Amino acid sequence: VREAASALRAHAGRPLRIEVEPGRRLVAGSTQLITRVKDRKRATDDELGTGLDFVMVDAGFTELVRPAMYGAFHGIEISPAPGSEIDRPVTPVVVAGPLCESGDVFTRDHAGHPQPRRLPAPCRGDLLRIQDAGAYGSAMASGFTSVEPAPTVFWDAEGSPQVTLPNRD
Repeated sequence: VREAASALRAHAGRPLRIEVEPGRRLVAGSTQLITRVKDRKRATDDELGTGLDFVMVDAGFTELVRPAMYGAFHGIEISPAPGSEIDRPVTPVVVAGPLCESGDVFTRDHAGHPQPRRLPAPCRGDLLRIQDAGAYGSAMASGFTSVEPAPTVFWDAEGSPQVTLPNRD
């Protein structure tokens, strides 16, 4: 870092203050947002195009706002509900939260449009694990429409789960 800072200062021809914020690199992959599939519905075809297959979940942009703000990509994996089929056909779905807001969609492109993601067909009761939520997920979460904050579960040095509830006061 010192060598890079010296090279930057020399190139700029003036003093520069260099700051490094390694948080995202260290923390982003450490956290998943776990959400439950509540419903699945197909939008009808219309003059704008082919209808999309929506998977409605119980988390939304109140828990992870990055996709709504700037189309951030987060990988999504499925944990099937107990007793349900594990082998399912892969299908393109749009994963959306519970709020009646056009921005409450986890699978978006950079222009803000719903972007179907190819996933094993989600069913009601399945858990979706939204990846890389650790860097700013909890810090950027909000109490929009009085939604209670999601608890955070971490494992301590002994391997025991610890639950914390964010304070939104």
